[in-house]
Amino acid sequence: MSRAEQQSAPSWSIDELAVLVGLPTRTLREYRTMGVIDPPRMEGRVGRYDESHRRRLVLVARLQARGYSLAAIRDLCTASATGRSLEEVLGGSASVAIDDTPLSLTTDELVSAVPALADGKLRRSAIRAGLIHVGGDNGEWVVRSPALLSLVSDAVNAGAAPTAALRLITGLIKGARVQAAALADLVVDELWNESDPSVSTLTSMGRRARLLLSQAAAALIVDAVGTELQRRAEMPGGHGLATLVEELRIGAVRTGKERR
Repeated sequence: MSRAEQQSAPSWSIDELAVLVGLPTRTLREYRTMGVIDPPRMEGRVGRYDESHRRRLVLVARLQARGYSLAAIRDLCTASATGRSLEEVLGGSASVAIDDTPLSLTTDELVSAVPALADGKLRRSAIRAGLIHVGGDNGEWVVRSPALLSLVSDAVNAGAAPTAALRLITGLIKGARVQAAALADLVVDELWNESDPSVSTLTSMGRRARLLLSQAAAALIVDAVGTELQRRAEMPGGHGLATLVEELRIGAVRTGKERR
């Protein structure tokens, strides 16, 4: 954008932006310090915030409503600095998985999210699956992964049986535990030296690995889903699945013709 275009585009001071998005000015300053929003454009000694800042704040609010922490949102902002927009990082074909902060919900809130969980038997199944567990003395439910709860809700709304959606969650959690055990074995057996623990080195590696593991796990699962759907597209009753895989861009899969 040219300087003339910048000057003609809508812009706001930090106080004006705070009013526009309904947040305290101190919150916007905190976001700026944490790197959640980009620095403003300076006009003399006054910072001017534009539409890109407003859109970022709308997205931050949406992520916080889903239970994401500011630290996790900051990680996404860091990833987006590689050239992808934050929206692309979240929803594009190369989307990044980030921390899924646990969420405490009342029974009413839980049932509002997934109406099928009004059934006590199904809630017990959700506990066994690892989707929810009983919280503190207030009778609240702790949802370890709000994203998984949303996945169940979407699946049920699309017509899947709630029990089938919970089987999916059980499989995902079991798979995560297998991957976690493999990583723990690597750290303990190959990297950890009890007599001389290189804590600073491991901490530095761990911070980078945290994001890389999220990216890798998400990419591998999505790719495997695409491959499996593609395989089933070539089986009886699979007509149209190949088109679905292509339209949704699920994984780096090849069509049957390409494989041959």
